Amino acid sequence: MGKIRRKFEADFKRQLIARIETGQITPQQAARENQLSRSLIEYWRKQYHSNALVDRPSKRERQLEAENEKLKAKVGDLVMQMDYLKKLQAWVQQKRSADSSVITAKNLDQFRKPAR
Repeated sequence: MGKIRRKFEADFKRQLIARIETGQITPQQAARENQLSRSLIEYWRKQYHSNALVDRPSKRERQLEAENEKLKAKVGDLVMQMDYLKKLQAWVQQKRSADSSVITAKNLDQFRKPAR
């Protein structure tokens, strides 16, 4: 089995780096106190100075975002279906109104029904 990875909040990282930057503790002391490697603290310092030290979305947030995207796609499909049905309804209405028009020599074949 693998080692359980610890996850640290961005606020904890910022506070730790701020203590190191102000000189309250050294990076070695911070590493010892929090059972962290020096290289990890240095990595956090680089992120801190480049303003890249942010919280990542939680697993639940990522699930909700994925569900949101699926629902948006479904809404788009339903909108397309509604548009299609409206066009179909308009076409059927146009055909019905054409069927009730006056019978002329040009459209006589259209209205003939087969003999029984």
